[in-house]
This record gives sequence, C-alpha cells and structure tokens, in this order.
Amino acid sequence: MKHIIVALSLLTLSFQVKAQQVSEKIHEVYGAYAQQEVYNNPTRLSYITDVIVNRVKIVESPVTTNDKYPKLSSIPLLNKYNPALTYDAVFNPDNFNPIKYNFNFYTHSNMVYRVDNTNYIIIIEPQKIN
Repeated sequence: MKHIIVALSLLTLSFQVKAQQVSEKIHEVYGAYAQQEVYNNPTRLSYITDVIVNRVKIVESPVTTNDKYPKLSSIPLLNKYNPALTYDAVFNPDNFNPIKYNFNFYTHSNMVYRVDNTNYIIIIEPQKIN
C-alpha cells in the first residue's frame, strides 16, 4: 500500500510539473491574451498541450555535409499576442517553447528543423486523429 501511495504521489507531482511548464509556455506566447485565446477554448488548450507535451521531440544529431533541414532561426516568431517575444539567445532543449515559433503543426508527416549552430534537431510529429 505504501508503494502505491508513493507512486501516485510521484505521478501527481509529475503531472503538476508538466501542467506548470505548459502554462508558462502559453503565457510566454499569449501574455495577457492567454485566458481569452487559450484557456477559454478547451479544444485549443488541448491542442497546444498536445503539441508541447507529445508532438515535439528534440534529439541530438550531428550536422552532416548533406544537412538540409531548415534552421530554427528561419522560422518566424508567433508574436501576434506578445510583440516583445524574442528568439532564445541560448538553446536549451529542456525548456524549449515550440509554440512561440510559427511552425506548421498541421502537416501529415514529420517536420524536422536544425537548431542553428548545434547538434540538435527538432522533430514535429503530425497530429494523431482518432
């Protein structure tokens, strides 16, 4: 019984941390419009959460001479709601915010981007429709 309680506590803590991270990313992009544009629209909130939590993967992949991936710096920022939004000065895969970029999240195949001057690539998986 003690193990079940510990496991449930860890699961709850993990969920709370993820929810906090999603919330921070939404607020970074939408600022004062977060409630109106995201939180008041359960479908949009679910979609954005899916993008952040499930559909964007960051992996290390050395640059090759044939590397043809578009660079992250070539993707415009989604700064309609927060004009002060800026590109990250230093890339940190642990806190990367994919929704701050104007990626095409509606494709039917994986999209891959190279993080400029790094060995990281960003893979955006297509939305799974049930």
